[in-house]
Amino acid sequence: MERRARGGGSLLVALLLAAWGWLWLGAPGPSARPLAEVTPAVAGEPIAAAEAAPATIEALQQRIAAVLEREGVPGVGVALVDREGVRWAGGVGMADAAAGTPVTAGTVFRVASVTKGIVGLGAARLWAQGRLSLDDPLALLLPRLRIDNPWEAEAPVTLAHALEHTAGFDDMRFNETFTDHERTTPAQALALNPRSRAVRWRPGSRMSYSNVGYSVAALAMERVTGQPFDAWLRAQVLMPLGMGSASFSLTEERRARLATGYVQPGRAAAYAPIAHRAAGSLLATPAEMGRWVHYWLTRGEPYPEVAPLWALERVEGSGTHRGPGTDLAYGLGNYGDVAHPVRARGHDGGLPGFSSSVRYFPELGVGYVMLLNSTHSRAAYAEIRGLLFAYLAQGRSLPEPPRTPPEPSRAEATGYYAYASPRLALFGFIERVVVGWSVHPSPAGIWVTPRLGSSVELVPTGEGGYRHPLESGTSLRVGRDASGERVLTLGWAHAEPQSWWWATLRLWVLTGAVFLLQLAPLLGALWLAQRLVRGAGLQRAGLWLWPALAGLALMAMPWLLSEASARNALGRVDPATVGLCAATVVFAMASALGLAAAVRATVGRDRTAWPWRVWPALTSTAAMGLTAWLGAHGIIGLRTWVW
Repeated sequence: MERRARGGGSLLVALLLAAWGWLWLGAPGPSARPLAEVTPAVAGEPIAAAEAAPATIEALQQRIAAVLEREGVPGVGVALVDREGVRWAGGVGMADAAAGTPVTAGTVFRVASVTKGIVGLGAARLWAQGRLSLDDPLALLLPRLRIDNPWEAEAPVTLAHALEHTAGFDDMRFNETFTDHERTTPAQALALNPRSRAVRWRPGSRMSYSNVGYSVAALAMERVTGQPFDAWLRAQVLMPLGMGSASFSLTEERRARLATGYVQPGRAAAYAPIAHRAAGSLLATPAEMGRWVHYWLTRGEPYPEVAPLWALERVEGSGTHRGPGTDLAYGLGNYGDVAHPVRARGHDGGLPGFSSSVRYFPELGVGYVMLLNSTHSRAAYAEIRGLLFAYLAQGRSLPEPPRTPPEPSRAEATGYYAYASPRLALFGFIERVVVGWSVHPSPAGIWVTPRLGSSVELVPTGEGGYRHPLESGTSLRVGRDASGERVLTLGWAHAEPQSWWWATLRLWVLTGAVFLLQLAPLLGALWLAQRLVRGAGLQRAGLWLWPALAGLALMAMPWLLSEASARNALGRVDPATVGLCAATVVFAMASALGLAAAVRATVGRDRTAWPWRVWPALTSTAAMGLTAWLGAHGIIGLRTWVW
């Protein structure tokens, strides 16, 4: 299946992707990519089956080593698990490429948002004990916690909303992501920027991943237990599972065995503590995470003191989402995955230099842990997952994925659906333009065409659900929300009907404006060169040079954003963040000055070269339109360290 993005607007798409780059905590990894490259990570991308399953652990290690070498990834920690326990835990490659330290079963990794599964199970334990309500308004439990919810009277935010990412919260603001303090408390983290707890839509109406909700859950734990959340979770969850050495902060013991993370081959990531520790701070080894997988494969039977079975079923189910659901539904730190030939559950995680994937397959009784100390290779992430599954599934009978005859009612789903659940509100206005899906009936099911991608044919699974032919479960469903309006759920994304013509016009206007500005620096340089060669004066220089400067400033924005993200600097005053702010201001000023120069040239008496003025005048007009658009959404003069 082709997943290549196409179309124009590449510069602002790059800006959007760079913006997502800083959102490391728990964004589903490459296995959870959508039907277009620029779409948020919300739907399963089928993992290609291995040509032949590795027959032995040695063969598996060799195949993984070949992937690591080809992709420039230093190493990976692995655990293979069945219902009897951890079958094998170890590593392939280097934990530290410079020192030549190998990855072993005891190498420590930052497992990032896999942490959420520990917190979710802890919340379920307290719920089963009657000490913590998942469904009462949070205002009853945490009356001093600021939550700006316009729907408070009829739809208050609950703890379950916070854990299932359905509260409507924005994700972490830049200045509440990384910190200098290793042991930031949930209360301190939530005090950093309360604006991220502004509820953007009716709670439960859609899902949007927000790490902030897990600090809310951790604060609730502390209120009812009287203990720091990490100490309570270690005693009540981790120790019973044999994971007592795993830590929510970098202890000396963990530091001595911590793998070095790499954001690019040879470029190590600086270790930066995260503020919302309950969302992704756990440090654990492949062997320790293997015990976590074993817990879920046995449904907790060897560890009855942690939580009863009925509480585990609540962890695996989404109890707050009121829209049409899919098999990727998010529970209490635990979600579905249909990318493999058999449905799985678990969680992914990512922090600068670290990518993790933990999966268990209830129908097969097996599972795996994959911990990479690199974040630059999608191919390594997907291929190693495929190899691990192939090894575990060999010799087992795989269940058939769901499939039903095409539904006559699928014609009702025809239309264009615009993405309407942005993870980060700051860039949601760009997503509304570039992210969306057209749906049309096909002989086998439906065609789904992303706004910036190629068509994919999905087959029906029943009740308005569909999947890619290589997926093991439903990844898309068309249905009605709680108010009766037709909506589309793609993985975790919520999309609403919109005029295709209006959406297309907006995209082409944006594409044209960005194209003109990308061309402006080259045309400005050519104009200047020919004037100098001819020895002519620089009359009307502003007509050409102001648009050129605006184009350069626009091109600098995504680069500066990406550079600040790579250095974990978006939340502080830094040359890259100050440069980003300056670039937006320069862009606006150059756009205004260019438009003024174009107006003067147009109304002036000298019209000998008037046709040649059309292009820079059009460019300056487009730049001014972009300035107004970006300015209306807070990008002009953006100071990421206080946003």
